[in-house]
Amino acid sequence: MSRFKGIFFDLDGTLINSEGLGTEAYNYGIKKVLNREINETEKQFLLGKPFNALDILFPFLSSSEKEEIIEETLVYYRKYNHLIEEYPGIREMIKILYENGFKLGIVTAKLKQNAETELRNTGLFSFFEAVLAKEDCLDFKPSPVPLLQLAEKLDIQPKQCLYVGDQPTDIQATHAANMTSVAALWGEGKLERLSPLNPTFLFNNPNQLIEILLN
Repeated sequence: MSRFKGIFFDLDGTLINSEGLGTEAYNYGIKKVLNREINETEKQFLLGKPFNALDILFPFLSSSEKEEIIEETLVYYRKYNHLIEEYPGIREMIKILYENGFKLGIVTAKLKQNAETELRNTGLFSFFEAVLAKEDCLDFKPSPVPLLQLAEKLDIQPKQCLYVGDQPTDIQATHAANMTSVAALWGEGKLERLSPLNPTFLFNNPNQLIEILLN
């Protein structure tokens, strides 16, 4: 029997292919307000981060400009987020883990409405015991706080939890929470960005997670 009880996941770029749309939406909102495209460095910085990342990226923004960017970004994103799908093999992996008694949860920095809509659209929502989104989290990755919140909510010790993510902040948060880290390379995860952080596992496809947990 696996020593793990809780299997936790990031959402964007790990379970579902939403990062491309997220970048398009940010670009749309920023272009509407600042009249310019975002560059590659800015795209990478915004990946997987909540809207307060705009304060770091564009410290010169007024409150009204920031709100306008967020509003335009959300309008664009919600116009197309029905097109978001899960990555190949994700549904099968989640179903097998669920049927084998693992407690499944999600920690994401995206808004709860968007997270739950996309999980329902992909048919994944019912497998998860808890979904912690932006409104639920007391802090954001790379802080360990949201991961520890989820473990406490599901009554599991951190050392019995495994967290799967595609961004450096996911791995950093997992280490800080004293959980086992899995770098997901099947979505937006890039080996050259994740390997230097020494994740416990580097997986190229979802089936590898099943093999580790069930064999």
